[in-house]
Amino acid sequence: MRTQNASHDPQSPFPGMDPYLEAQGLWPDVHASLMNIFREQLSSTLAPKYVAELETQIVIERMGDEEVWEASVVLPDVAVTQPEIPSGAQWAAEDVAAAAVSAPPLRLIAPMDTPTRLVTLHIRRREPDRLVAVIELLSPVNKRPGNGRQDYLEKRAAYLRSSIHFIEIDLLRRWPRMPFGGPMPDVAYLAAVCDMRKRPACDAWPIRLRDPLPVLPVPLLSPDPPVSLDMGQALRTAYQRARYDLRIDYDAPPPPPLSPEEEAWINGLLSTA
Repeated sequence: MRTQNASHDPQSPFPGMDPYLEAQGLWPDVHASLMNIFREQLSSTLAPKYVAELETQIVIERMGDEEVWEASVVLPDVAVTQPEIPSGAQWAAEDVAAAAVSAPPLRLIAPMDTPTRLVTLHIRRREPDRLVAVIELLSPVNKRPGNGRQDYLEKRAAYLRSSIHFIEIDLLRRWPRMPFGGPMPDVAYLAAVCDMRKRPACDAWPIRLRDPLPVLPVPLLSPDPPVSLDMGQALRTAYQRARYDLRIDYDAPPPPPLSPEEEAWINGLLSTA
């Protein structure tokens, strides 16, 4: 397994978003790290008039077919126990070994519940207490077709109907992008700032794999100017703190599959890293 940057100051070999961070087993940690660093960045410039708060929600996903998942925000009280074997149900080891094993003609997916932790960043004015802006960093449960996506779209619509600024950051290449009106460029990632005073227009930053991540203006209440959210600095900090370089195999292709142009660019980039 080839990793990058074994030094004490590891850096991703990518100038912007590292597509290897989109891996299913890695993204939940990346998501939580980025949202915490977003809050750290903003808190220093928001104080003392505004505060940044993290809101956490546990979503239970139930695996369906490959592209359709069910999701629920109810976290059940589940106990895992060992099944009891009746005293009369004993088998001799030689009988088990002698039995012919039939090859399974079909493979099914068991309906397993998977808890997913989603974090949203709220910016509030302190006096009087008022929610001013919401920052959403999308996760697979938001984008994947199914109940989770529908729930998110309804929450998103409620934000856009309200007097709250709404910022949506999509750093996942897989699954359909969130709906916007107007021409949508074919890029890997997208960030949008929907200022309540400009809606229905939203300012958008299309981001290609080779692009650095932008610095977003986070709007506040008039006459206060927006504060800056440096996505690139946040990702670099998260990468260093979590030592993602030790958890990524850059010899393997990143998920999901790349276009031929992207694959050629990444191969060239990694060959010189």
